[in-house]
Amino acid sequence: MGCNKGVLKMISGYIDRIEEGVAVILLNDGDYQLNYPAELLPENLGEGDYINLSIEKDEEKQEAMLQEALSLMDD
Repeated sequence: MGCNKGVLKMISGYIDRIEEGVAVILLNDGDYQLNYPAELLPENLGEGDYINLSIEKDEEKQEAMLQEALSLMDD
């Protein structure tokens, strides 16, 4: 399962409800459900809002973690 550098995936969703601090976001016309901490949502979002989510590989963070792991193995 490869991921090309710089590839960005956009996903549309709908905040169906918020219960017990969890936003239930329906994706792909309700085919999938994402439970997301409501406290991490922007303040202007809530139940009934349509949203766009983006997913992108963090190449810099991954490289930094790899270098850290390699340095620990050298010790």
